[in-house]
Amino acid sequence: MKYLLWILLVMAFSPAVLADILWMHNGDRLSGTIEEVTDTTLRIILPYGNPVTVQRKAVKRWRLAGQDKPIPTSKGGIRLLALSTDDDKGWLWTGSTDLNSKLKHNEKKTNNVNLKATTEIANLNWRYSLSGEYIYETANNLTNSHQYRLVPTLDFFFDDHWFLRSGLDLGYDMLEPEYLDLSYTSGLGYRFWSDRQHRLEVIAQAGLERAYFRDGYWESIAAGLFKERIIDYPLFNLGLDYRQPFSLWQEKIELFSKGDYSRFIAQPSPYVTRQQALIGSVGIRYYFNDHLRLSWSSELEWEDIWLDIAGTHIPLADKEWRHYLSVGASF
Repeated sequence: MKYLLWILLVMAFSPAVLADILWMHNGDRLSGTIEEVTDTTLRIILPYGNPVTVQRKAVKRWRLAGQDKPIPTSKGGIRLLALSTDDDKGWLWTGSTDLNSKLKHNEKKTNNVNLKATTEIANLNWRYSLSGEYIYETANNLTNSHQYRLVPTLDFFFDDHWFLRSGLDLGYDMLEPEYLDLSYTSGLGYRFWSDRQHRLEVIAQAGLERAYFRDGYWESIAAGLFKERIIDYPLFNLGLDYRQPFSLWQEKIELFSKGDYSRFIAQPSPYVTRQQALIGSVGIRYYFNDHLRLSWSSELEWEDIWLDIAGTHIPLADKEWRHYLSVGASF
């Protein structure tokens, strides 16, 4: 009995039991300390040898000794292995934030500062993301813009390329009569690269945008243009998400672009026509290290909307260029 207790104690505290373990598809098993995980490889430090790098497609599953330590990846983010011992269900958590100084070009030039943030958690089948923006702008000591925007999305991947996206887009304005815009969209997307460092995705969605106006607004300025305070616009949307890192003179650079084109397929008023809208941006990021970065981007916002009364065609919106200089951080 004494020898049996001693054997159990030795087994309980042996390196093989306390170590991280990889089970391979060919039947081998590696024990040690998992040091790094990428989209294609794992690196494990063996107790009595040099680190070994193996291809993830050769790994059947793995187990962490404590099941409580997230593993940073070489491409940014935190690998949340503690959520699962199955390689195919491991999650990657990433996030970024940018503080922007904006120069806006339209009928006047206005400087302001705003904050953007994004976070994402994903595995091979699911991806949850949340992005937000807060804007506070003043001119001549008067507040002329005070708003925020939240965009949660959920993606389900059928394979390495095709996915189904459902999402919301909520914009709240503290000052304007149209104080709330809320969009519900769903549709198919195609991912050209499955590498999380690079990204090129296109998404086609259909949905509904609801514009909320303050009580009594239409009665006070133009009764009859709209009969309701809440106005619905069915729409079709095309989206683009692109980023491409590269090295220039041994410096880490990243090109990025995002865009959304919306086509409104029904008009709730015979006097106001809202035909289409476009929001697009393109920019470049310089990384000081794995986390800190400096960005420059240009953004175009354009809407095709007009008023038709007594045969008169009056445009109600114009395009607006905005340029951002941002200091940010990511993980």
